[in-house]
Amino acid sequence: MKEIYYTYNNEAISSCIILSVLNKVDKLDIARSCLILPFLLDDRTVNYLIKTQGENLSIEHLLKDQPRLFVSFNKRYVSLLPITINSLIILSKSNQIIIGSEIVKTKTFTFDNTNLGDRFSKIENVIPDFIDMFEKYTTSKLYKVLKIQL
Repeated sequence: MKEIYYTYNNEAISSCIILSVLNKVDKLDIARSCLILPFLLDDRTVNYLIKTQGENLSIEHLLKDQPRLFVSFNKRYVSLLPITINSLIILSKSNQIIIGSEIVKTKTFTFDNTNLGDRFSKIENVIPDFIDMFEKYTTSKLYKVLKIQL
């Protein structure tokens, strides 16, 4: 993994994103949690979701309308997998989440977006649409549609 990519996409922002997603869903399976960061840490994807906010998108629509966003999706997935795992462990060790057969938050965490930067604010704004899009699919269907290769 390139050093600049890691500096830009680190466990700090990743943990905040995961907590923000968990604030909006009751629970999350571990395999599905690994798909969050490749979507939400990609600036082009976030910018597209901002432009289409409230349009009730599907993954298929995104793949058809913006194929360039998914050319490197598997590479992003593989590169961000260690950061996802590290973030989940950090959140678990700090008693923010419980990891069992699914991931559950221990309490609602409130973010002060003004202190977390513009990038996180943008990401947090698209999380509801991201969740709506993802909840239309089973986890195995998401992996198939996104062509994840492990």
